[in-house]
Amino acid sequence: MCVNCISNTEAVVAGAAFIGYVLKPPMHRALAKLGVVNEPDPVAHDVTTVAFLRSLDLDPVVVLGSDVVAAAEAWTPPQPALGLAGSAAALVAASRERLRASARPIGSHSMLITQ
Repeated sequence: MCVNCISNTEAVVAGAAFIGYVLKPPMHRALAKLGVVNEPDPVAHDVTTVAFLRSLDLDPVVVLGSDVVAAAEAWTPPQPALGLAGSAAALVAASRERLRASARPIGSHSMLITQ
């Protein structure tokens, strides 16, 4: 479509989608270097492709090759990176503890003061 045929909202959404598509791989690599996410796993894509070919009753060895199928069958999912998820869980636990501590009355409020 030409730019004259779409609205401004559609152009903004299309531009944002394109920018996200372009920036996803470098951002994933940068976050992997920081330890926030796991490194991209090239075999994980082959695992889903092998499963898809088998669901179509096709032989994945003929389509992909025996070495790719062997690597896909030997693949185990990686452990999730703690990164922000681990620190987020620690922050949630700390905030819950602060909330519990603030719910307890302090000394001057625990007894009725009569004059």
